[in-house]
Amino acid sequence: MTEFGASPQPRLFHQILRTSGLSLLGKVGAKILGLGHYIVLFFFVLRAEGYGQFGFILAYVGIFAGLAEGGVTSIFIRQYQDSDDRANGRAFAAAILLLALQGIVFWVLCVVCLVGLPWLNDLPERNIALMFSTLILFAPSSVCEGSFRARFELRTPVLTNLVGYAAFFLAILPGSPIDTLPEIVAVWWIVAVARMGWVALCAFRRLPPDFREGTVEVPALLRESAPLFLTRFATYFYYRIDQVMLRMFFPEESAQLGWYLSAVKWTEAANLIPAVLMEGIYPALSRVYRESVPAFGRSVQRVWRVFVASAGLTVLGLSLVFLFFLQFHFASDLVPARIPLLVLSANEGIVFLNLLLFQTLIAAGFQSRLIRVTTTMVLANVLLNGLFFTTIFSDTGHVGAATSTLLTETVGLLFQVFLIRRLLPGILDGQALRHLLLAMAIVAPVLILRVFFPSAETLGWTCHLAALAVWSVYSTFLVWGEFGNLRELMAKSKEAS
Repeated sequence: MTEFGASPQPRLFHQILRTSGLSLLGKVGAKILGLGHYIVLFFFVLRAEGYGQFGFILAYVGIFAGLAEGGVTSIFIRQYQDSDDRANGRAFAAAILLLALQGIVFWVLCVVCLVGLPWLNDLPERNIALMFSTLILFAPSSVCEGSFRARFELRTPVLTNLVGYAAFFLAILPGSPIDTLPEIVAVWWIVAVARMGWVALCAFRRLPPDFREGTVEVPALLRESAPLFLTRFATYFYYRIDQVMLRMFFPEESAQLGWYLSAVKWTEAANLIPAVLMEGIYPALSRVYRESVPAFGRSVQRVWRVFVASAGLTVLGLSLVFLFFLQFHFASDLVPARIPLLVLSANEGIVFLNLLLFQTLIAAGFQSRLIRVTTTMVLANVLLNGLFFTTIFSDTGHVGAATSTLLTETVGLLFQVFLIRRLLPGILDGQALRHLLLAMAIVAPVLILRVFFPSAETLGWTCHLAALAVWSVYSTFLVWGEFGNLRELMAKSKEAS
């Protein structure tokens, strides 16, 4: 028995619940402030051209920063022991040293590519990117934040991150003297360094690193984190390479990346919906699988129906809100992003289902198979972007990037459906796939009409609203009672915890 007579399991559950709540708060706050950054920079300060250059700098440096972290933080969190501060201090020091080394290696690689590759060296924002790339050297800050996550204490990193986002937003407001790309990037750099420095200082106070003994643990930590590095590489490469390639293939037209990033900003906020749902569903699915495979299959089918219903509503709702927004005069700069946003709105529905299937495979212990999925998606994305930028979309790269993203996510969905039907037969049966096909039959014609026949506004609005109404009614019947079942599922998981 522990303090106040409570068992460690309920205490752990409450820690997880509190941590999840803070994590969600941080994600929602960051999304809102990030949208504010985008609105100010795109519509008032940098416009499409400057915003495209700004986006390239963040995407390019972000790839190397992600690779520098390489999964080390996840290994440290796994190794963390609540009752052994000496072991934690050694592990903390080893992680800091390894990340410092990896930060130097990938910073050098980042600079070499910027200076040595002609299609990067000739970009007008190259020198700004060189300055900004020094953030890669602060790679150890990720494990400092991880030390709080390991103790279920997210208040410091979450609040610090939100304060940093808010400070940057205030610094770039219209009327501010900070109104050029170099100044904006410099402010972002300063805010990022201040945020990482404060989190590191707080982390060192709570868990002093033992560098003397931690040095000997660096080789072992490197070996353990190596497999995760491959996953990190695929993830960061997949989510940013299209932006880098779009800038490289259209060096004289940075506005194309600006329009594409606008579509991404509008649609990525919807990712919070499946992320929030999976916060509670994934742990429950993992436990149910260990107890009963048939019950696991029934649970996944229920969640699938909820996700299909949510995906259809999100696709139709997102595209409807965006098209309505375009009716306003001040949104004229966003008109070229019309087709990419409609395409990426459709993509959001596939992202919903991919996330569910991804977590389903992990819950069932088939995470090793996902390396094939992510590798296939990375290769498909690179090849499709290269093909589209040089052929079909040689003048409209932002449309090509959105189209390749949609096709790549579709490849990932088909691959995961194939794996689940083979490894977990009976879960995605004919009825489950019929729900998906019906959603596509209702949603796809509307988006095709809005993309290829923009002048037919009356017909477009009528069909759009009608499809939304029809799918809303169908979704109500589809998921009627399922939310109650999901609550029961998660309640059982909590009781078992």
